[in-house]
Amino acid sequence: MANVMKALKGEISRIARMEVNAALKPIKSVNANQRKYIADLRRRIELLEKEKRQLEKVVSKAVPQETPAAAEAPRSWISGQGVRAMRKRLKLSQAAFAKAAGVSLPTVVNWESSKNTGKLKIRQQKTFDRLMQLKGMSRRDLDAE
Repeated sequence: MANVMKALKGEISRIARMEVNAALKPIKSVNANQRKYIADLRRRIELLEKEKRQLEKVVSKAVPQETPAAAEAPRSWISGQGVRAMRKRLKLSQAAFAKAAGVSLPTVVNWESSKNTGKLKIRQQKTFDRLMQLKGMSRRDLDAE
């Protein structure tokens, strides 16, 4: 009886392995194809990076390095305290200053708040340029505008 049980158990295991292999065969082929595709993509990326490096060398030799316009312009920044001092110097209310700077009143209030003790992070270049313009103006210049 033990031999029959052992033979039956072995046969069940063999059939189960065959079923599992049959079920996994399509998955294995897809997996193999994806691995080949990934390897091909990696090779193509390496070739493109190599070509990019070669082109960068050629371009850097052909074109002399020019300094960007932003590097030539003097660097400047403004703080919340600087905005308050500028507003007081121009003798403007927060609302009037906001209108002159082209921003909203809550923006000016936020700039002048105690949270912004350091350099202001102004997203729009237009707004920053206007603040720098206001920085160099007097009350007469502002009234003349």
